[in-house]
Amino acid sequence: MTEVRVVQRLANPADLVWAMIGDFGGLHRWHPQVSSVDLSWEGRIRTVHYVDGSRAVERLEARSDAMRRYVYVVVDGKVPVNNCRATLHVRDSEGGSAVVWSCEFEPLGDGEVGACKTLQAHYHEGLLALVSALNG
Repeated sequence: MTEVRVVQRLANPADLVWAMIGDFGGLHRWHPQVSSVDLSWEGRIRTVHYVDGSRAVERLEARSDAMRRYVYVVVDGKVPVNNCRATLHVRDSEGGSAVVWSCEFEPLGDGEVGACKTLQAHYHEGLLALVSALNG
C-alpha cells in the first residue's frame, strides 16, 4: 500500500476546527475544489462534485466526535487508485491544533507517483483553504 499524509498546523482550537470539518457532508464549505456534496444512505455515502465537473463517491466507515476523526473509503473517483482508505483527523497541538489528512491506496498500473502528487495537492489545497476559512 502507498500512503499520502498532509499535516496542517492551525492557531485555532481543535474543537473549532472539528466543528468546520467534522461534517462528512460539508466538504464544499471549505475545500475550493469541491462545488457541492450530496449525501445518501443516511449520511454514510457522499457524492463529491468538483468544480472541474468530475465527481467521487465516498463511504463513511467510522466517525468519532470525541477523537475528532472520520475514516472513509473512496468507492469511485477520478484518481487512478484502488482500495483508497482516507482519514481526516484534528488533534490538539501546542498553540492550537493540527489537521492530519491521510490515505492508503493501491495505485493502478504505474501511476503511483501521479496519484501521490494528485492526492497531496488536493489535501494541501483543502487544508490551506481551511486556514483561510477559519481565520477569514
